[in-house]
Amino acid sequence: MATLLTKNLGVICPSCDFLNVVGAVRCMACGIATDGSSPPAVRAPVSAPEVTPSAEEGAPPGLRRSAPTPPPRPTFESSVRPPPVQAPAGPKLGLVVLAGPARGQRFKLAATGAQLGRARGAILFPDDPFISPLHATLSVRDGRLFVRDEGAASGVYVSINNTETIPTGGTFSTGLRLFRFIGAVEPAQPWNHQDVLVYGFAVPNNQIHYMVEEVLLGDRGARCVLSPGPTLTFGQGRCDFSFPNDEGLAPRHCELAPLPDGALLKDLSGGLGTYVRVMGERALKPGDRLRVGQQTLQVEAL
Repeated sequence: MATLLTKNLGVICPSCDFLNVVGAVRCMACGIATDGSSPPAVRAPVSAPEVTPSAEEGAPPGLRRSAPTPPPRPTFESSVRPPPVQAPAGPKLGLVVLAGPARGQRFKLAATGAQLGRARGAILFPDDPFISPLHATLSVRDGRLFVRDEGAASGVYVSINNTETIPTGGTFSTGLRLFRFIGAVEPAQPWNHQDVLVYGFAVPNNQIHYMVEEVLLGDRGARCVLSPGPTLTFGQGRCDFSFPNDEGLAPRHCELAPLPDGALLKDLSGGLGTYVRVMGERALKPGDRLRVGQQTLQVEAL
């Protein structure tokens, strides 16, 4: 019976009670015979592996080479790229037509601006005969809006803020009228009675006079005022240039004060606007008005 159990069951060590596999002759734990006939085998102590110091351990701390740090394992957070930082968008500007055949239309300017004309550009007025095929360019730089005259025959006019200095020969617009500052007229030369006289108004001697003329369609001169006074006035009534039937004029719309190298133009219209011609390029801001052809446009912030 004992032999049958030994062949089918595990063997228990009589010394340490360790359960060995079936048919084990010696204990797998203490090494004695499972029948108790031999003493347990003595195991040699396992010594720690001898560590040989490297040459760098004797070196000063500043000359020891540190072990390379393993690179960090990529994680989900570190492997995801942050979204790109977008540059702040520039100002959004547009134009609204305040007066003219296209009154009420609105135009949104691109981030870099737009071109305006009768046949070329993003802003078109194909039915306005006073607008050139490419009339003006509106450009946005460093957050500011600029307008440039592209050599249009009728020009580009911008409203002034209170006062503006214009050069001799410069043009300005009020209401439906266009004017040109001619400048100073030289005093008359002494008259010799033997010379032939020519009809006309005599300029007084030893006194400087200034002249302003109205400009008609086709750049033709019309009414002209010659005055030695300090200012010339424009408006609907009781002015040097009076136009009672012009609804775009205030009773006293603006005044012009001659200077040695030009004239000082002052707006008195109360919001109706006095405009000067753009020479080259000019900066604009929201609220400024433009006159191109028969259209009056205003810059607005969207």
